[in-house]
Amino acid sequence: MPSPIPAIARYTVMESMRNRLLLLCLLLAGTAFVLIEFIGELTITEHRLTQVALLAAFLRISAVLVVALFVVSGTVRELHDKTLEMILAMPVHRASYYLGKLAGYSVIALLVCLIFAGLLLFYADTQALLVWAASLFLELLLVVALALVMLFSFSQVPAALAAVFVFYGAARIVGTIFLISQSPIIAHDSAAQKFMDGFIELLTWLLPDLHRFTRSEWLAYNTADWSALLPLLGQTLVYLCLLAFIALFDFYRKNF
Repeated sequence: MPSPIPAIARYTVMESMRNRLLLLCLLLAGTAFVLIEFIGELTITEHRLTQVALLAAFLRISAVLVVALFVVSGTVRELHDKTLEMILAMPVHRASYYLGKLAGYSVIALLVCLIFAGLLLFYADTQALLVWAASLFLELLLVVALALVMLFSFSQVPAALAAVFVFYGAARIVGTIFLISQSPIIAHDSAAQKFMDGFIELLTWLLPDLHRFTRSEWLAYNTADWSALLPLLGQTLVYLCLLAFIALFDFYRKNF
């Protein structure tokens, strides 16, 4: 019997296309282009640098929002329409269903990267853009895996999306918060302060260093280098395995 993973992945991609994924990405790209050109007309100095930095940041945030929204809403729809129960009623392992969804949404993440990187071609150096796009794809893979974990845990769109954005935001800023906590303006030796310092340091070990991913200065100053992707790839593989284990553990213990 052939593996059901490719079929599930293909169905996931087709369902996203029917839900106007490409149209939404093109609308976001068009809106970003108009806004950046308008901002560029207002900029007095460092015209290109300002445009590239703002556009890269806007597209990164938009990509995360789009991918998280499609992962959560698409899978919740299958839960409510009993599509998941019909799939599991067939000789399909839950691990195969999960891997099929992960593969399908990874293709969606790749399409989003290509569309948004295509817009940046008008503003950024090609090599720096390739590194930036590859980093964005790795970041979106983590968002896909995280969204599936939160979806299996909460089974509701608002709760799952809120959890994804909380964890994503924490992973983005926890490194900065840790550096600030190490050099406070006024030193405190209270037990509460020591607890918070230890808690923040623990988060830096538990959460991925997303502030190292998809950096706008790579495009603004042409400082991107392929070697910068190696630690990002390592982090992505480690956290993908961890999130997949958590998702499958939660998925297998649920009754549908």
